Amino acid sequence: MERFDLFIALDGFGLNGFEGLAGIARLRAAPAKGDYQVDVRFFSGLSGGHATQINPSGTLGYLGNLSQMLLFYDPRTLQEVKRVSTLRWAAPDVAYASQTHVVWLDDDSFVTVLGQSFWRFHMADLSEPEHLGAHGVTLPHAIKRSPSGRFLFYGAMDHDAHGYANQVGIFDLETKKARVVKLPATVWHLGVHPEKDVFYAPTQRCTPQGNMEFSEYTIAHFKNYLFEIDGERAEVLRHVAIPKDMPGSLTSDVIVTKDRVLYNACASSAIAMVDLDTFDRVRYIDERVVGWNAVKNARAGIANLVEALSRANLLDHTHDFLKAIRIARGSALDGSYGLALSPCGGFLLSAHRGLNQVLVYDYPSLRLRKAVQFPSAREFFPKRLGRFDDTRLGFHHSVLSSATLA
Repeated sequence: MERFDLFIALDGFGLNGFEGLAGIARLRAAPAKGDYQVDVRFFSGLSGGHATQINPSGTLGYLGNLSQMLLFYDPRTLQEVKRVSTLRWAAPDVAYASQTHVVWLDDDSFVTVLGQSFWRFHMADLSEPEHLGAHGVTLPHAIKRSPSGRFLFYGAMDHDAHGYANQVGIFDLETKKARVVKLPATVWHLGVHPEKDVFYAPTQRCTPQGNMEFSEYTIAHFKNYLFEIDGERAEVLRHVAIPKDMPGSLTSDVIVTKDRVLYNACASSAIAMVDLDTFDRVRYIDERVVGWNAVKNARAGIANLVEALSRANLLDHTHDFLKAIRIARGSALDGSYGLALSPCGGFLLSAHRGLNQVLVYDYPSLRLRKAVQFPSAREFFPKRLGRFDDTRLGFHHSVLSSATLA
């Protein structure tokens, strides 16, 4: 009977995960048996929980965050192991510059971003990182290692000083050189083909506030793309363009199998799917919250609307607010952010932020098998959250591991 752990980074209630809480949720799952166990932990003195990565043997987890902090936890207990400030090496040039993502090279070492370069850290001595080389983009975000092990593939965020990124990066771990692939729109997240040094990157299109300020961006109502990019040649092989009124806005996790790409379209409350053989049509799993479910989660919806109104000058940017409503297809609740496929390939797990549930689908039939409810944030912050407050945990990026059960 297959069992595995799904780990989900938590950024707390509200829309702006950059400034929110920081925690980890774990779903220990045996879907065929119908057995699901939930555990949650928040870390004090840390903000903006964003992504998590587990080392190969499953003995150590990293919680990426927006606090310029390296934080490690034990995946088996969720207890904190160690934390280290990165401000001794690099101060952020924008508020959202931090070590949100890492790539584990082995059980002891990992690569992350400090300033304009990639650095390799060793757990045996975190005080002496090894400089690898310049990354060459505005601000790296999600980072993945290629199947051959030679390349790092990474998205790039829009930047207050440098404008729209419209690029992805490829770093050669052998030559220590970076190459940049220019694109017509910005990409934050990506997934890697299971066998080839090819990656797949959906766009993350944002509209800045004020004079090119992306710290509190709104969703841009433009067409989106999914790019297929060859890592060795550093060029786009194929792409799909998604009309602006089709679900496709904002992204998070990207899953790539031998025959399909699946990724969250978070703001549109959908999971997008593209077949690799044709690469010319996008299909969707619709996860928009409607009816009684929307009523039951009204507190979260109202909190989202209040925060959305507080992030933009409505008098000057009424059009941006209306665009956001169209992008969200009229829903006040966000969709899923975490997405993972079980090792056997028989189950797709979607961490639905708006519902505070993990939706378990049979795959590839996509029949909903189970909606696993997670606890209220009020259990962890009883003095902070009142009766009518938004009490979601704040799901963000996820990662699946079977090694943590050993």
